[in-house]
Amino acid sequence: MTLSGEKRRGRRPALDPGERRRLAARIAKMVLVDRLEQKEILQQLTKSEPGLSHIDASTVSRLYRFALDTGIVRVHIDENAPFKPPRIESLERELVAAYELQSAIVADASGHEETLESSLADDRLHQALGQLCSEYLDTIVRQNEIVALSSGRAVFYACESLFNKHIFDKRNVRGVKVVSMNGNIAAEVWSMESPDARRAMDADISGAWLARAFPDAELIRLSLPVAVKSPEMIHEWLAEGPGRWISPAVWEEKAKLGNSPGGGPAGDDDVYVPTLALVGIGGVRAKSGHRFIVGLHEPMLGNLQPELGKMIELIEQISGNGNKLISCAVGDLCNRLFVTLAARKHLPPAKLAELDAYVQAINERLLSITFEQLYLVPKVVVVAGGASKVDAIRSVLEWQAMGWSQPIVHDLCTDRETAVRLLEAKRSSTRRP
Repeated sequence: MTLSGEKRRGRRPALDPGERRRLAARIAKMVLVDRLEQKEILQQLTKSEPGLSHIDASTVSRLYRFALDTGIVRVHIDENAPFKPPRIESLERELVAAYELQSAIVADASGHEETLESSLADDRLHQALGQLCSEYLDTIVRQNEIVALSSGRAVFYACESLFNKHIFDKRNVRGVKVVSMNGNIAAEVWSMESPDARRAMDADISGAWLARAFPDAELIRLSLPVAVKSPEMIHEWLAEGPGRWISPAVWEEKAKLGNSPGGGPAGDDDVYVPTLALVGIGGVRAKSGHRFIVGLHEPMLGNLQPELGKMIELIEQISGNGNKLISCAVGDLCNRLFVTLAARKHLPPAKLAELDAYVQAINERLLSITFEQLYLVPKVVVVAGGASKVDAIRSVLEWQAMGWSQPIVHDLCTDRETAVRLLEAKRSSTRRP
């Protein structure tokens, strides 16, 4: 018989509402994120919080159900969610051999031609590339790495995917610094959650996602515009402040003296040449999703007028009627433009000279690193693909034909059909006398 006023033998103390929600959230994370079994959950709870020694398997089940029923756990099903496609190792080996790359990642992703007609299909392809590229980045980023980023959708998705992978379990790589390589353009990508929504994807934004994947990463935002009004103003912007991180003079000086960053935060005058660069390659086509096209009338691109508008009109004349010889006349790397090999080969001399003049006039006003600066980066990873970019990607890989003194790209992440066309182009050029 139980005496009045005494506690019943074996009765467990009740949890207050706040503690109940905390435990329910923690158990839900162990189930859904850490994929732990009930026995492992009990072991972790009693080990980390001895006061919970009274918790048993039935309590764990009830708290997990409580998390589901009260909205602590929210389920979102998205049929357009990005996926990580399988890799095609045979094409990867061929690309490495054909273009003397250090590494290649080829996604078995379809929808190549559809990307020309649908911005959503184009974005899905870039998301797939970003998923695979993030897996690769996760294996190569090391302690005290200085990671530099360009703008671009595939770069954005690679950074976001790496953050998502480590959202609850940040990778234990310390001393990482993340910095942009070009100014901002107010560029955006489609949001998979709504056909009318957009998401910012400038290099500063991508850097913020990437930095959050590491426990103590330092993010250096340039907060610069994409371009200035005159070439003379470039030196002013790069002479002090964050602009020094992309100054050619600073990079040359650091390369001569040795680039040995410490593990502490960078001071105002501490600028280092990146040890790893993640960049995209774009194709500036008249009716494409390229940021210079969709942002043609944005205030930040006003400094590139009238040459940018005239260049786009000329590109439309060159390739707007389905010209298969020159599907992409102008490409970009880190927002810096170049005339593609296809345009150099097939354009009449007068048209080529006009296009070259527009490209040079625009490049002289861009706040972005030069191609020569990329020579100083030990590891340059390019993530790019899609029907609109084949000519541009090939031009960057064929660095000798472009007149560059050494290769810029070390690793390439692309899709299956882009890889096939790159290999076909290489074989065709080899067969010619």
